[in-house]
Amino acid sequence: MIEISDALKALIDALREPTQKAGFSVYYPPESPRGELPAVTERDTQYVSFAGDNSTLRVEFAGSTISLLYAETTPDVAQKGDFACLSKSLFEPEAAELRDVKYIAEEFTETLGAKFSSGKKPQVKKKPNAVSKSAVRNGAFYDLPSLGNRFTAIYPETRAAFMANIDTYGEFLADAFFRQYGTPLILEIVRENNPQKMKKLFNLLNDMYENGVNDVQSLIVVTIFGELHNDEEMIAACSDYMSDELWLNVRNLNKYLASSSSKSARMRLDNPPRYKPKKAKKAGFLSNLMGGGAPGGGIAG
Repeated sequence: MIEISDALKALIDALREPTQKAGFSVYYPPESPRGELPAVTERDTQYVSFAGDNSTLRVEFAGSTISLLYAETTPDVAQKGDFACLSKSLFEPEAAELRDVKYIAEEFTETLGAKFSSGKKPQVKKKPNAVSKSAVRNGAFYDLPSLGNRFTAIYPETRAAFMANIDTYGEFLADAFFRQYGTPLILEIVRENNPQKMKKLFNLLNDMYENGVNDVQSLIVVTIFGELHNDEEMIAACSDYMSDELWLNVRNLNKYLASSSSKSARMRLDNPPRYKPKKAKKAGFLSNLMGGGAPGGGIAG
């Protein structure tokens, strides 16, 4: 018999060199003390993550298996649905010994060598990369996929809709996602006005607004809080948690949308234009002249 924590520690120690060769290092969550095994426990699952270049490896124990998982997103925002399984082995702690862990380590090492040899990466379904908190601290700004990623990490019940949105449109269509899923959930939290839930929500939105690109700021103010419909009680509830700049813009927008002069603006908000996929660029005049204007690729004579 072997404890799961001991098995994970032995496995992580055995995989340090192979994961480093593949371009990964052990990821320590902010609350995890350095020097200790940075294992995360979620219900009946335990895992340790490795951070790479906008990608994550995860060694995960769940049920009676240990899996090597891979996702094309960073560990701080990676969710269960983001991962593809690279290798899986049966593992029953009650009957296992350290030699079983050694066997799994050898199997995972072979997988890493095959999947990441010569700088290549496993082929998995591409998802939009999210801007991490550390990148923002170094001068980057959150974009719309980052807002979606962070929001669905905090509210995992919306994660499936987030992934479906990407699959449907081939990119993250933030306005459609928040109108259908994000904004109703946020308004429900504001109506309930539970201090703990409000603090959790606005810790995210204040950070995103302060460090986001213009599209992120516009979505938060207009698509989300434009739906307060100038409800004084709800706006007052938000004022205790919003940053000063965000609250000022939300209040001013709601006053404007409630005025008689803004009927056309409210109609546009309530009836946004239908999504149109990006058109492929047509060949220009010079392109046609130099290559596409006549059979054989030359200039017609």
